[in-house]
Amino acid sequence: MRTELPDDLIAAVYDAAAKHPDHPAITAPGKRGGKPGKTISYRDLAAGIESTAGGLRREGFGPGERLLFSVRPGPAAFTLALAAVRAGGAVVFIDPGVGPELFRSRTALATPRWAASESLLYALSAPGPQRRLARRRGLLLPDYAAMEVRHFHSGPWLPGVPFTSTNIRALSRNASRNASRGSKYDGGAHDGGRPDGPPPVEAAPGQEAVIIFTSGTTGKPKGVVHSRGTLAAGFGQLSTRCTFAAGDRIHSEQLMMGLPALIAGAHWTMPAYGLSATIDPLRFAAELGPAPGRKAATHVFLVPSQLAPILDAVESRQLAWPDTLKTVMLGAAPVLAPFLARAARLLPGVRFHCIYGMTEVLPIAIADGREKLDFASGRTAEFRTADGAGEGDYLGGPLPGVRFRVAEDHELIVSGPNMCLGYLGEDTMDEHATGDLVRVDRGPAGSTGTPRLVLLGRKKDMIIRGKTNIYPGLYEPVIAGIDGVAQAAMVGVPDGIGDETVWLAVEPRQGQDPAALLRTLHRELPLLIDESALPDRIEAMPRLPASGRHRKPDRVALRALFSDRLTHGSPPHGSPQRDRPPEGTP
Repeated sequence: MRTELPDDLIAAVYDAAAKHPDHPAITAPGKRGGKPGKTISYRDLAAGIESTAGGLRREGFGPGERLLFSVRPGPAAFTLALAAVRAGGAVVFIDPGVGPELFRSRTALATPRWAASESLLYALSAPGPQRRLARRRGLLLPDYAAMEVRHFHSGPWLPGVPFTSTNIRALSRNASRNASRGSKYDGGAHDGGRPDGPPPVEAAPGQEAVIIFTSGTTGKPKGVVHSRGTLAAGFGQLSTRCTFAAGDRIHSEQLMMGLPALIAGAHWTMPAYGLSATIDPLRFAAELGPAPGRKAATHVFLVPSQLAPILDAVESRQLAWPDTLKTVMLGAAPVLAPFLARAARLLPGVRFHCIYGMTEVLPIAIADGREKLDFASGRTAEFRTADGAGEGDYLGGPLPGVRFRVAEDHELIVSGPNMCLGYLGEDTMDEHATGDLVRVDRGPAGSTGTPRLVLLGRKKDMIIRGKTNIYPGLYEPVIAGIDGVAQAAMVGVPDGIGDETVWLAVEPRQGQDPAALLRTLHRELPLLIDESALPDRIEAMPRLPASGRHRKPDRVALRALFSDRLTHGSPPHGSPQRDRPPEGTP
């Protein structure tokens, strides 16, 4: 297995373009009526990055600059993002759906001087009837046009788009026009290069490239800063271990899967979202087969909660799984052994890769599905439960280059070439405390196998829902600050497929009407906390169960109570189950 990792993201993409110039690189989401999306080749991708980077530099964007990025996935969007990095700057991903307060706090920390957004987003966020309509539909958007930044827009000009905004397409058009007059692209550090390929790239592994915000409150936003080098190392790990190769087709909306595909010379196709902000798993599965201009998918990335309905459809014979699709990557949530065993039974011949990592360090370990099931059976486990099963959730051995240590309280602490530079506004990171509790398992007695990581639990009661990590300690103080709330506790209740339902228990202040408090919470919470952390259910309780010397909320008792209600289908008092909020990581 190749273990040498690339040291620069842009150089790695350009290397793939030089090797496979005419191969398909990216295909946009399909359009209405089943019409396939636009496909660009690796030659087109590299040329687009180079020309757009040149256009950005002529506009004044360059080293040290940051571009706030709010453009839907597609070839043009990722060309622009990579061009910004090629020009020496960084891309800042902030979901506009987090609400105006969170959006303002995150932009204040990131201080971007440039912004790229869709025309429709400008129109819906501008004061007027369109914004009121968006609010009635539960969409609280910041006023994009009011930001004091240099604006770029994607799509046709619409009311609300600043008159000074530049269409994204003009960046590459202007650069191409200048190139036709004899000037070379100036997107990178050097001119010239191969006659029919991208120019050489001087590696800049330490250059800030991407800022991704983790779940947080308005008071303490946390921006994870990755460089061209840390991204290249992480994507190289994924590309190698998940066996991406030229000629493969990877179907995913995830940037963290698409870029490893591009590094390998594979074809990245993007699923259609429709009118929803989330992926419909069955629609996603229907796109896996061959179509005009593209072959059937060979690799997919799914969260367990997305794979579950696909397995149901396969079992009921409502869906035919393509014979070419031999690799399924699972991540962003625990992959439970019973669920994995069912997937292996329904999809024989498919190889499952269970990815363990986080925004700060991705990936840390990748467990092969067969290894995970062997461990769960106890056959390859050093530590076993009373019934002989492997104890804990098998994560696999740390990937090459990933360094780890286990603290006295069993918290996993990691470092390596794929670790982020640090958090925005904080000191450079030397190692990352994951918050996960692990044990090192070396296999049955007498074995000399490499150390494997086994997850025992999560520190600080983190909840995992879909692709989002939710830290209750970030949100409970904010919720407790709402008028009428005496105490608040958030807990996650497993739903049987590796996902968790988020329950919020609140204790009303004396004299506070519980029904009125619930109405207040439903109204106020979307304005105060990250949309991805909104609770699925809210329970108003006369008194929260407490334990310990300090009488803190008893989370174990709350989980047991809510788990029983979830199992027996009884709703919480005064609070119907809410729809899941949109999932999402850049």
